[in-house]
Amino acid sequence: MFSGIRDENNNTYNPKIVRIGLKAHHSVKAVSMDYLIQQKLSGVASDGGRRGAGEYDRIRASLLDEAAIVFSTLSFSGSAIFTRMTRAFDVVIIDEAAQAVEPATLVPLVHGCRQVFLVGDPVQLPATVISKTAQNLGYRTSLFQRFQAAGFPVQMLKIQYRMHPEISVFPSKEFYEGILEDGEGLNKKRPWHSYSCFGPFCFFDVDGVESQLSGSGSTVNEDEVGFITLLYHQLAMRYPELKSSSQVAVISPYRGQVKLLKDHFRSTFGDQSKEVIDVNTVDGFQGREKELVIFSCVRCNKEQNIGFVSDFRRMNVAITRARSAVLVIGSASTLKKDKHWTNLVESAKERNRYFKVRWLLSFF
Repeated sequence: MFSGIRDENNNTYNPKIVRIGLKAHHSVKAVSMDYLIQQKLSGVASDGGRRGAGEYDRIRASLLDEAAIVFSTLSFSGSAIFTRMTRAFDVVIIDEAAQAVEPATLVPLVHGCRQVFLVGDPVQLPATVISKTAQNLGYRTSLFQRFQAAGFPVQMLKIQYRMHPEISVFPSKEFYEGILEDGEGLNKKRPWHSYSCFGPFCFFDVDGVESQLSGSGSTVNEDEVGFITLLYHQLAMRYPELKSSSQVAVISPYRGQVKLLKDHFRSTFGDQSKEVIDVNTVDGFQGREKELVIFSCVRCNKEQNIGFVSDFRRMNVAITRARSAVLVIGSASTLKKDKHWTNLVESAKERNRYFKVRWLLSFF
């Protein structure tokens, strides 16, 4: 958007943008409210003006009124700064609308608008609601889902511009009725694709042992941690370009496993590992992407109990974060109780992308 956007006549223009919120990423600092205010105040100070609270509020209100596009979180859109606006919004666009509880979605609408666009994916993770009572009463249902359930017309955006076609083929068939189409240029071969077990879509069958992390109750699997460490080491050794920037993510449904992975990477590769390897929960990684993603499923037991790994929406999020390769680590014998996981393993086998890991140190 910084390079301009196109109007209805395909002409490029640069609208005034302001971003409201805390902890602005360096890439959007130039349009953050605090930065713009400081720039204005610097000009006032050089003219001998005063930096009073009233001046601060006046500049903030004028920046909002002058902006063509305002970026904010749902919660921040309810802050007092918006009440000082002299005009309503023409359009409100809510991204990740299927992941927001209904009351939160209503917050930006109180300022008035002519049109509302809800953009989201109902087959990815919903809002996080801790209270079981609230969940049972439907508090987790988004306004997006409510409209969809009521028969309101929903427009499906069919073209995906992120994933290599070998990644997208499974989620398209499993979750989107096979209608996803791939954008141009997504089938570009990466250097690591030349090695069979670093292809765009792979499943590594690791029959490890799950346990409970002391003090947290979260489920962990040290065998998967060990294999993932080895896997990343081989990737980084063979393809050092993956270490040049944060191009690799390791994700898991369990916070305990995330902690164990971070600790293991730090002890193996040093403190600098956190700069090049993004380790996170699946839920925390929704909406993000990386060049290569390693997904640790964790669960491995004779009872075939896979907990919330069975949530197909969490599975969908996990396997659709990668641009060029997603490497899934799990126990096929445990996961096969769930139909979606059975289908994923079978899909990997059909494409010769299933690898049985028997001895970690001798796998490569």
